[in-house]
Amino acid sequence: MTKTTEHTIDVRIIPPRQKHPAIFGAWNELPDGESLLLLNDHDPLPLYYQFACKFAGQFHWSYEAQGPDIWRVRISKGLFPDPGFVPRKKAAAAPETQSIDFVQPLVLDTRPYFQRGEPPCHAIDEAVATLIPGQAFQLIAPFDPVPLRRKLENEGFSVRSRQLQDGAWQLEFRK
Repeated sequence: MTKTTEHTIDVRIIPPRQKHPAIFGAWNELPDGESLLLLNDHDPLPLYYQFACKFAGQFHWSYEAQGPDIWRVRISKGLFPDPGFVPRKKAAAAPETQSIDFVQPLVLDTRPYFQRGEPPCHAIDEAVATLIPGQAFQLIAPFDPVPLRRKLENEGFSVRSRQLQDGAWQLEFRK
């Protein structure tokens, strides 16, 4: 029987802007067959999407604990055709019928979430679920959210983006 080595990273004590770089730095140094055990104070689902984009088939994600006070996630390195965990798609409400001429874009500014140290994932998922056919979704973020961009493109959205003068990013998603 083979024993795997596990490296624990308590991201609760790492400043927000340094969390993902610290995790990916540890991941890059991790030999195949070993695991990272992340301890966090919230669901690290955005990190899962980054792993799914960057390391498809090379990681296995398993929740050991899912809140409310602590999330423990084991991320194993190796060849894995099945990532172990796959987020469930949320059912969208039945769309309202309205003329597109009168439909305004749905705008979500995520900067306040990040300033509070909160992930905006739930708000983004809710906003996407409430879109009516043809309605644009405008997202403002303090960085270019590449994993979200790829996720929504995989769900059939087109995207246009631009960097604002203050350095934030404005993305418009349409389906």
